[in-house]
Amino acid sequence: MNLATKITLSRILALPIIVVLFYVPFAYHRLIAAIIFVLAAITDMFDGKVARKRGEVTALGKLLDPIADKVLACCLLILEAASGLIECDPAGIILTAVIVAREIGIGAFRTLAAHKGEILAADKFGKLKTIFTNVAIPVIMIGEFHETIRIAGSVIFALAALFTVISGVNYVVKNLHVLTEGGKNGD
Repeated sequence: MNLATKITLSRILALPIIVVLFYVPFAYHRLIAAIIFVLAAITDMFDGKVARKRGEVTALGKLLDPIADKVLACCLLILEAASGLIECDPAGIILTAVIVAREIGIGAFRTLAAHKGEILAADKFGKLKTIFTNVAIPVIMIGEFHETIRIAGSVIFALAALFTVISGVNYVVKNLHVLTEGGKNGD
């Protein structure tokens, strides 16, 4: 297993640690969980660069990278909603569901494209979605420290949901050919 894949796996392995820290009550437990989440999320910027620089791009790495991102973000959003850190009114639950559903749907869409021999790259809206989601999650976690932080977390989360919808629609529209029988070339 190469270094890039190990970096990717570190995101998945961080999840149980974050979950334990999220729930086991002691002073600043959610702050520590938020810090570990940020460190795990940052690794996403490095694994691909390391793989390309070292000439170690692998099928396993291409498969695990988006899975690691989605599992980490979706699990934390569900934990936050279940614990009430994301408002449990219909809007908070709907926004959480929208983000999780988009991640699953686009993951399936990418799998279909890969089955047809295509790798679909993320676009600027997808990158914005990732940034806003990865900022919202730790800000929501530490919202208990101050009302301003809590409100900021809610606003960032709403923006993450907005970019989630925009990026999902844009991704499918730009790649509608994937849904045709033959794919891009009509094979």
